[in-house]
Amino acid sequence: MCFSSSSSFAAAALLMPLGGLTVQRCWREPSSNLLPLALTPVLFGLQQGLEGLVWVGLDSGSLEPLTQRAALAYLFFALGFWLAWFPWCALKAGATGDGQPRWLIRICLVMGLMLGLWLWVPLLLDPSQVTPAVSLGSIEYQIRSPAHGLVSHGLGSLIYGLIVTVPLLLTPIRRLRWFAAAIVIAFISAQVAYLHAFSSVWCYLTAMLSAVLLWVVDEPAAEAGAGALQTTSSTPRTIDMPQ
Repeated sequence: MCFSSSSSFAAAALLMPLGGLTVQRCWREPSSNLLPLALTPVLFGLQQGLEGLVWVGLDSGSLEPLTQRAALAYLFFALGFWLAWFPWCALKAGATGDGQPRWLIRICLVMGLMLGLWLWVPLLLDPSQVTPAVSLGSIEYQIRSPAHGLVSHGLGSLIYGLIVTVPLLLTPIRRLRWFAAAIVIAFISAQVAYLHAFSSVWCYLTAMLSAVLLWVVDEPAAEAGAGALQTTSSTPRTIDMPQ
């Protein structure tokens, strides 16, 4: 598999309008609690557009300010934003669920916020710590942040993956749990096949998977429709006898 500016821009062109349609689908009840989740394809599209700019800068070799700023903005999503966004989406999605372990989702949300700030803020304060480079057909974001090196890549990736996926797996929405399982598969695939460019490849794979959220947000409406149909069919009919 090979990635390029064209693949990143194509992903952005697909995901942003698809995300708009997803938002439109769940604007009203019974899916309104999924609005943050519905925005996810739009945000992934924005992130992929930023990586497209990183590719353009790297390919030209003469756009270093553009490359640096686009890489920093891309890493805002990769290292910080998604760690808090997915737990928050899960918390909102389970707002109407009974008996859900919301306390565990809240813990993941707090951990995601803290870890995201710890990973990204040092880069914001000193952007020179980020040096993107092309490695084996993918972008490797070489980072020299003080936050890195304190925890091994394997352990750090495991913590990251758990914070992102566990809240989604705890939601009452079955299709969302399937989406979370697909993220786990993408996570493992990126670790095994693209360890040198894990952040770039995992975000790309998850971005493409976010296209199925158009299907995910339809579940509450489908269940509501099925429930209404079942209620109608179970209502006993009355026959007026002629007098």
